[in-house]
Amino acid sequence: MSLSTWSELYPRVSSADPALSEQFLLWQNEAESTALAILQGHHFLAATPAALSYFESQEQNFIHATPFDFSPRLQSSGKSSVEYGQQMIKKAAKGEVVSLSWLHMSQQGKELPTVLTLYPAQLDENNVMLVSFKPLDRRKRSRVCSSNGFETLPKELMSITLEDSAEAVYITDEHNKILAVNKAMCRICGYSAEHLIAKTPSEINLELPHQSQTIDSPLKGKGSWQGEVWKCRSDGSTFPAWQSCRRIYADNTVFYVNLFSDISEKKALEDKLTQQAKYDKLTGLPNRFHLIQLLRKAINNIKQSPDLLGALMFLDLNGFKNINDSFGHSTGDKVLQLVAARLEACCIENAEIARLGGDEFTLILPQCQSRREIEAFSEQILSLFEAPFEINGQKFYLGTSIGISLFPQQSDDPNQLLSMADTAMYSAKKSPKHIRFYNAIIREAAEKKLHTLNDLRHAQSLGQFSLVYQSIVDLESHHTVAIEALLRWNQSNGEVVEAHNFIPLLEEAGLMVNVGLWALEQACIQMLKWQQDYDPTLKISVNISRSQLEHPDFIHMLKELLTRTRFPTNALIIEITESAFIRRPKLMTKVLAQLKEMAISISIDDFGAGLSSFSRLSSLPIDCLKIDANFAQRLDSEQGRKLCKAIMQLAQTLEINFVVEGVETRAQRDMLLNLGKGMGQGHFFNTPASAELFTHKILEPLYDSPPADNVNSMRKVATPAL
Repeated sequence: MSLSTWSELYPRVSSADPALSEQFLLWQNEAESTALAILQGHHFLAATPAALSYFESQEQNFIHATPFDFSPRLQSSGKSSVEYGQQMIKKAAKGEVVSLSWLHMSQQGKELPTVLTLYPAQLDENNVMLVSFKPLDRRKRSRVCSSNGFETLPKELMSITLEDSAEAVYITDEHNKILAVNKAMCRICGYSAEHLIAKTPSEINLELPHQSQTIDSPLKGKGSWQGEVWKCRSDGSTFPAWQSCRRIYADNTVFYVNLFSDISEKKALEDKLTQQAKYDKLTGLPNRFHLIQLLRKAINNIKQSPDLLGALMFLDLNGFKNINDSFGHSTGDKVLQLVAARLEACCIENAEIARLGGDEFTLILPQCQSRREIEAFSEQILSLFEAPFEINGQKFYLGTSIGISLFPQQSDDPNQLLSMADTAMYSAKKSPKHIRFYNAIIREAAEKKLHTLNDLRHAQSLGQFSLVYQSIVDLESHHTVAIEALLRWNQSNGEVVEAHNFIPLLEEAGLMVNVGLWALEQACIQMLKWQQDYDPTLKISVNISRSQLEHPDFIHMLKELLTRTRFPTNALIIEITESAFIRRPKLMTKVLAQLKEMAISISIDDFGAGLSSFSRLSSLPIDCLKIDANFAQRLDSEQGRKLCKAIMQLAQTLEINFVVEGVETRAQRDMLLNLGKGMGQGHFFNTPASAELFTHKILEPLYDSPPADNVNSMRKVATPAL
């Protein structure tokens, strides 16, 4: 920067602060001795000769340069020069004088410990900063930089080193004609040195035409540039390169030194990592991370069109877990790939599709006219699952449930929209149409569920779980042959919740194994007391959940419990629902076989409520079918009686017992007795009651003589064995 230019700009610098104005006035005649510069934004506009000398720089290299061009990447404190410097500049821009210790680097590479002071000022009507540089070390002088040794080496050695460098190097003059090239330049670009010398890069198509302006402008400004470019080889092929350019003055001549390296492999790796970071490896669809980006973009776009609305659909595959468990993860993965392909074929023009993981997919509908349009599109998605997915000749039938959230009406936050659609999807699973839009009712239900889950997590420690008992009665003799233990949750508000209303939540929260084990132990302890007081032949029936059966230590835990309580295994009946067999039939068959080895009776609960597999019954070691209560309620119709009789005959054919649940009236009991001899359970015989009440109302009247006489008298009555 020439003194005349500094002298032209500096008088126009002013400050509203009288003290600063006085200081600025003192510096006006000290350009040769005081290192000062004018900074606008992040670029220098002018500097005193003393500042240029301090940085060992020339006018062409200093103008438009930034303070960071004369700083190492990290300061002595370990802070990033760019980030920390921007913070200080921003602070000074608010009108505060900022003074700090700063490590600068001269253009020749010498370290310059400096006291850097930023003074807020105005240049005409523009906000600028006057920057003062003062050397900082023990002697208030710049640190003498130790030699890097290059200046002591022979020039021939430096030339050979440059010639054999792995980076491509070419040097041009001020007219951009190539003066020298090294071997790497020739090897990478496919040209001979003779072909390159005295030509400009544009003459041999070394660079893509539109890139020249990108490089030339910074070079003319601050004298250096680096960045990513595309280069051309002699055969016309292109490749990405990282190039650095620098303008150097030597012997009163301008030279431009250009270094670049082929970064094709690096770019390929970056592309691969980007692909892995943004796309699902199995299906090739965008993953959760990329989905959030796509959703954010869609939200920003639709805000420009207030008459339109966007939709986020959350899909979950119904029945996929059964495929995974029955046929293995390899088959499950192939099914997911087929689902992704079918979604893409149908929806790619109208929606952005993503896979979140597992069997969860999402679709973004960026611009829709109405909710009806969104619903119609959802129905189209459902229709995609009407046809089976075929793999190696095996056909797999799946369904889907779709939850929908709307943007920007319901939210403009991608993560919140995803949560809303997820919540709506779980509600859709219970909906006949399997499609649900997120709304206040769903939100309240989700909040209630969350509150219930939180309460359940503390219910056992608070002693809120209890057992009630109900008789299993011989239909002909009316004698109690077994007693079922039923779990109840006594909430803090006094409400008593039946098991079917909270067992799924216990399963979801991972609490079922512990709670189930507690319930089994309490039931065994109570039955031991009843056997001792009333009848040693009584049996206890306890429901065991799917998660308990699938636990790897279930049999071990059961054996420990029976040993600890000294409960006879032949007095225990374990009730299992049909659905427990569907997920992992091989495991269930193995577990049941182990239970039979322990002489434990096995009963299938709620038989007929689902899609009963009659063929599987003959292969399972079961002792009893508990016919679902709905059949007892339908005994007043001919079809109902026929269905109930068919199941009874099936049990008799398989030589296993049956219990009809839900018997509420004498008429139902009489009709069942006419259909076949078996057992019943329901309110007609007794309502579920606590152990104390059950003892008082059921057992004491039934065994109205001393326990020893009771046993003898009861043994005279023939009752079916469970």
